[in-house]
Amino acid sequence: MAVDPNSLEGQNLRKSFPLVTMPAQQFNLLCAEISVSEIPKGNFIFTRHDSTKSFIFLIDGSVSLEAGTLKVETINADSDSAKFALAHQFPRKISARAINNVRYISLNLNAFEQKEVQYEEKESVYMIDNEGSEKEATSKGDWMSALLKSPIFQRLPAMNLQQVIMSLQEVNLEKGEVLFHQGDPGDYYYLVREGRCTLSRKASERAKEIILLELGENETFGEDSLLSGKPRSMTITAATDMVLSRIDKERFIKLIKNPALKYITYPELLHEQAKDLAPIILDIRPVNEYNEAHIEGCRNLPFFSLRMYIKELKKESKRVIIICADGTLSEAAAFTLIKNKIDAVILKGGMKNAPKNINHLGEATFAIDNNDQKSHIFFERDESSTTDISSITNQQVSKPDPLESNTEHGLQQENQLLKAENIRLSNELDDAKKQYRILYKQTEKLKDVLGKLKNSK
Repeated sequence: MAVDPNSLEGQNLRKSFPLVTMPAQQFNLLCAEISVSEIPKGNFIFTRHDSTKSFIFLIDGSVSLEAGTLKVETINADSDSAKFALAHQFPRKISARAINNVRYISLNLNAFEQKEVQYEEKESVYMIDNEGSEKEATSKGDWMSALLKSPIFQRLPAMNLQQVIMSLQEVNLEKGEVLFHQGDPGDYYYLVREGRCTLSRKASERAKEIILLELGENETFGEDSLLSGKPRSMTITAATDMVLSRIDKERFIKLIKNPALKYITYPELLHEQAKDLAPIILDIRPVNEYNEAHIEGCRNLPFFSLRMYIKELKKESKRVIIICADGTLSEAAAFTLIKNKIDAVILKGGMKNAPKNINHLGEATFAIDNNDQKSHIFFERDESSTTDISSITNQQVSKPDPLESNTEHGLQQENQLLKAENIRLSNELDDAKKQYRILYKQTEKLKDVLGKLKNSK
């Protein structure tokens, strides 16, 4: 039986997030398609590890959220916690048991998507079908439902999610306005509610600024600086008029970062490498640091160009282990990958936690015995060199010229940025070709309709 939007059940549901943001017409359509379920005292609405992807909203009664014999939380239908879906992570991390007779509503993940309207004419009826196009996950303005579906926010406990939403501040930008510059300190994490913005970067002060990416509605940014503790790595400029939501650094770390990110130790990394389906090990340090020393089998992808290779990483459908110098920058990288539905974990402590029994330079391998698994760290040397490595073991090694090193590092960064720009332009070309195919199909269908109309006269 459908839910009356004006009934007690409808009013309680209307106060829930993200339904409180849903347009009235869309909410009324939703109520016509759902019904209230009932469950007696002592029964489970869902159990731990249940992978059924649906949002459960408590309408009446009380439930106990439990993990085995541990009672995590009690939620009453009239509490603030009941304004959010119960244990919204999938698969479920906890069970929900009815303390008394409970009434609830179950919504599919696509329940928040705005229904398409088909228009009808007297003379003829037709609909243009955008075949091959990717539909938005959420309707325009329904940014709160995007939070619930985001892989990052799926990892948050309900209480954290509630506090995040309550803490959000609104920010408005005009087209062309800069939100922050490359080099500015990080202070907020942002969600795009309306409009689009560009992310640009300079490899050096005198280098040309290159647009690396464009973000649109329901996408997030700004976590890199908050997680790494370093200045902003990019400049954000409004490509259109924009409405943003933001949360400050302290709340971001406490409510979002801490429960969302996962870590592994170096021995665990070795164990992962030994599996049949070995993960991708991604070293996100600059090229010059990677060339000095890196873990065998890892790939080098400097952090600032990571976003340009998201599509390639997703195609491989593998777990990704992130490595940096000390583990801090890896948090920002893992956060970016998780947002894009890539399973990513962080090597705790980064290269600082890798073996340190290094006693000479050159292309040498040092094996570390760990439960019969061996890891290697490679040190590169110039292949054209004829110097005997063993003869310089105990000699003083001269330090490279800092000016020369900085220049080389700047050129490496600029080269990476140019590669990233090439990938971005290639992706834009692919998107343009896709749109062309869609428009071509629409044109052909319109021609058919016009032909039929002419023949009917």
